[in-house]
Order: sequence, then structure tokens, then C-alpha cells
Amino acid sequence: GDFGNETSSRSTKLIWAGIRYIATAFSSLLRFKNLTQPVQAVSDFWSEFSMVQSAHNERRLLLENNPHLTKWVPIAIPIKEWISWPAPFGHPIFASAPITLPAVFKFYDSMSGFTCPPSHIMRVSRATRKFPQLDEAVKYFQVFYEATHNDARTATYIALTAAEEGAAVANYV
Repeated sequence: GDFGNETSSRSTKLIWAGIRYIATAFSSLLRFKNLTQPVQAVSDFWSEFSMVQSAHNERRLLLENNPHLTKWVPIAIPIKEWISWPAPFGHPIFASAPITLPAVFKFYDSMSGFTCPPSHIMRVSRATRKFPQLDEAVKYFQVFYEATHNDARTATYIALTAAEEGAAVANYV
């Protein structure tokens, strides 16, 4: 076997920057119980936000330093209703997510300094051509971008770089 032999079969190969963490952080921040603990609520939110910002920075570095191993991949979210119920992430404010998603994803784009391809709304007719596996019974598709990489090659690249820098590299020890 090689370095990263079991990696590919167990990986999404995506370099996520944390859109879900931002949503859960906002939903936690906006909980009614946090009125009694505002300092702790803001601290918890800031911790999650900082982690996502760090993930954006790491993703950018991976893309810049390893263009031969990484690329952007579009992710399409089908929006079937204007109001979602039960509300995503268990918070009523997210019931309006289908209306607010374009702004949310522009904010997400901004966290990476707009170094990613821009998020956008895609009409159903175009989306069904570009993503034929998606359901057509929708209002629109929200498209955003995450990075992807060849994880087995990335593991090998890291091992080779470590060896080049003088590390002792071994496999199956």
C-alpha cells in the first residue's frame, strides 16, 4: 500500500470551510435562553465564527499552494418552498432561509475574501442541465462553492515534503 491508502474510500474529498457551523452558531446565539447568559452566548458564537474563519484561511492556503491537487466544486441547494417548516437548525428564524440564503452565501463568500467563485442563484432550467440528478420541482437553486482535493495524493505530497525537509518517513511500521 501507499500513504493515504485507506483515505480515499472514507473521505468526501471536500475542503469544507464551515457553512453549517455558521448556521448552528447563529441559531445557538439567537436562542431565548441566551438572554440570561449573553456573555457566554457571544463567547460561544465567537469561538465558532473564529473556527470557520480559520477554516476559510486554511482552504485558501491549500488552494493557493497546491493548485495541482485542489479545485473548486459547485454545490447546488434545491429550494422547494419559500418558507421551510420545521425550521432548519431548530430555530424559527431559519424558516425564512430560502429567502435569505443568497445574502447568507455572499457573507460566506466574504469570509474567504471573495477568493472563491461567487455564490449565485441558478434558475431551474439551467440547473437541470448542469446538475441532471437534481429534482426539478423547486423554486430555485442556491449554488455555492467549496474546494475539493485528491486526498490520497495530498497525503503522499505531505509525506514527500516532510522527507524533503529531513523527516524520517515510513509506511506500515
